[in-house]
Amino acid sequence: MSVAGIPLESFLILPITLAAFLVLLMIIVFIHEYGHFSVARMLGIRVDVFSIGFGKPLLRWIDKKGTEWRIAALPLGGYVKFFGDLNAASQASPAVEQKPATTQFPAPGKEDELAQVMTPEERKVCFHFKPVWARAMVVAAGPLANFVLAVAIFAALFMALGRGVLEPVVGAVTPDSAAAEAGIEPGDRIVSVDGREITQFDQLYDLVLLSGGDEMRIQIERAGQAVELAVTPRRIEDEDRYGNKIERWLLGIGPDTKSYSFKKYGPLEAIGEAFGELNRILSLTVKFLGKIILGKEDAKQLGGPIKMAQYAGQSVMSGFDESRYTEPPGFWLMLKMSLIDFISLAAVVSVSIGFLNLLPVPVLDGGHLLYYAYEAVVGKPLGARVQAMGFRVGIVMLASLMIFVTWNDINNLLSIFS
Repeated sequence: MSVAGIPLESFLILPITLAAFLVLLMIIVFIHEYGHFSVARMLGIRVDVFSIGFGKPLLRWIDKKGTEWRIAALPLGGYVKFFGDLNAASQASPAVEQKPATTQFPAPGKEDELAQVMTPEERKVCFHFKPVWARAMVVAAGPLANFVLAVAIFAALFMALGRGVLEPVVGAVTPDSAAAEAGIEPGDRIVSVDGREITQFDQLYDLVLLSGGDEMRIQIERAGQAVELAVTPRRIEDEDRYGNKIERWLLGIGPDTKSYSFKKYGPLEAIGEAFGELNRILSLTVKFLGKIILGKEDAKQLGGPIKMAQYAGQSVMSGFDESRYTEPPGFWLMLKMSLIDFISLAAVVSVSIGFLNLLPVPVLDGGHLLYYAYEAVVGKPLGARVQAMGFRVGIVMLASLMIFVTWNDINNLLSIFS
C-alpha cells in the first residue's frame, strides 16, 4: 500500500526515526557539553546554565552550586553558559560595552573596565579571567569528550560482544569488474597495496574507498607465489548496509567468509582496539575531506541532520530485517542487534561531531582554540576587529555548510522515493 506513490512503511517508520534521532543527538550533545562543564568546574569556573536544546525551557532545575540545568524545546544542540557570558557563544556580558562583537571576551583593552564592575570573588570564578591555558582546556574538553565517548562505546562492544576479523583473502570476483580486468582471482591473499601492508580486509576496503580512482599497485600471494598487479577502481552506484543508494569506488571483490574469525578482548586490549577504531574514523574523515577539496570525491556525499536522522532510524530497525539471518530469529535477538547498530552509530557520529567542532572556524571550539593559540604565542589577544571579522566569516561558513548538506539530504531522500 502507498500514499501518493510513497510506501506506507515510510510513514510508519517516521516516528521511530525521529525518536531515534533525538535520543542519539541528545546523548552526544550532553557528552560534548558535559566535557566543557566538567573541566570548567574542575578549574573553579562558575557555570550559569547547562542546556540540552535551544529556545524555551521545558524543564529546569538548579543544582547545589547554582547551575541551572535545562531541557529546551528545540533539541538540535545545546550549550554551557559561563558566568560573564552574554550567550552560548561566550560573547560579552552587557556589564561592559563591546563593539564589535567577538568570540573572545573581554575585548582587547576592556579587561580593566570589566574588572571594575566585578568583585574579586566574581573575577575568580569568571571564565574570561582565567589564564589562556585554562580557557583552552575548557574549550577543548567538549570535542575530546566526544572522542572519549566513542572509545568507551567501542571498548565496551569489543569486550562484551567481541569483534569480527576478516583476513585479506579474495572469496569472489565480480565479472567484468576492475578486479577481474586486472587478473585478481578467488583465493588470492592481498599482501600490500601501494607498499602498505594489509592484514585485514577492511584495510583494503578503506584504501579503495579513498583511492579517488587512482591506479593501485596490489601485491598478492597466489599458490605461494608473489604476484604484483595494477588495478584502477571504478565508480559504481552501490548500496550501504541499510540499502541507501550511494556512489563509491570499488574493485569488485568480496572476502572469503571462511577466513572470518571472531575475537573477544580483555579490558586493556579492547581499549587499544577502540583507540585504533577512533584513529581509523578520524583518518578516513580527514582524507575524505581532502579528496573533496582536490575534486576527487563528490561533495554531494556529505550529509547533515536529515541524513543523521535517517541513519538513526535505520539503525534502530536494522535488527528486524530478517534478510540478515539464515533462520528467523526471536524478538529479543532482533532487538539486541538493533541496539548494537544504534550504539555503534552513536560512536561514529560522536567522533564526527567532535572532529567538526575542532575545525579552526570562529564560533566553533576550534576557532576559539586558534585565537587562544595566538594569545599564548603573542602574549595578548587578537585585535577586536579581526576577531569580529572572523566571527562573521565563521557564521557565514557554518550556515553555508548547513544549507549545503541539508540540500544534499533532501535530494537523497527524493531519490529514495523516485
